[in-house]
Amino acid sequence: MGLVEGVGSPDGSHHASTRGEMTETTNSKKSTRLPDTSTQMVRQRWLDLLDLSYSTRRVTQQEIEPGVHAVVVPAACRKETNQDLVEVEVRVASSHVPGMARGVRLALERLGEFALTLPADYHGWMGAWGKDIAAGKTLATAFVDLAYLEAALLARLWDHGVLVEFGSPLAFFRRGALTDYANIYETVVAMVAEGRSLADTADKLAPEILKRLQLYANAYHQLSSLYSQAAWHIDRDNFVIKVPGSRLSLALQYWELREDHPSAQKALHAWRSRIEKLLQQAVSSPDYEFSKSFAA
Repeated sequence: MGLVEGVGSPDGSHHASTRGEMTETTNSKKSTRLPDTSTQMVRQRWLDLLDLSYSTRRVTQQEIEPGVHAVVVPAACRKETNQDLVEVEVRVASSHVPGMARGVRLALERLGEFALTLPADYHGWMGAWGKDIAAGKTLATAFVDLAYLEAALLARLWDHGVLVEFGSPLAFFRRGALTDYANIYETVVAMVAEGRSLADTADKLAPEILKRLQLYANAYHQLSSLYSQAAWHIDRDNFVIKVPGSRLSLALQYWELREDHPSAQKALHAWRSRIEKLLQQAVSSPDYEFSKSFAA
């Protein structure tokens, strides 16, 4: 079991980090089924669990959907019950959570440490209970089996020729020579905070992955056609341009296109300037015969 701290990505950017609200365990013998629960049902089961917990004033646990379980410690229980007894009840409730192939535990009251911008989170759809959780009065913990999310993504991407390398915190998605990635911890945090189901989370993430892979492919085709005098190839997350017969080369990190449309267009414009500068450098070389059309 490990703690998640200072999570970063191979492109050098720093993703949302936290200090201890998420731990992950693995159990390779645990089998999974394809998620099919709706977001409406997921939210209702959370609300049912909170209602039960507040009415009994005891630690409670419940399956939210296959692959997701939750344990709630209501404010009244924490206030009225001996702390040692509360801890025992939490351990007992947690022990009823089924074994998970790749289990992740998230404390809802600490999800804010990820600093994600979400269209909606539990502060709203959980009502007064959500406000108690945000204030740290009530403790709510979600247990999520990442293997269910992996299965859901595989089901949606396989027919599109995408291979999935599902790691944590990053999962990689490969089609041909191109690769995209997603921070799975951030995805799960957003899922729990927004009360989304595993199926709806996969429905949201899969098209985003496909769109980015197509964006990378379009950019490669456009640039390699425009500057066809140079030799092009893809090396992991880079477009690599080489001037034939010379040592001049340039690597363009295509994950720069992951941002919004204006940022992607800005990156493409900057790349064209860098490519043209490289070709001009070749043209101006005194000891190299180089077609002037390279600078066109």
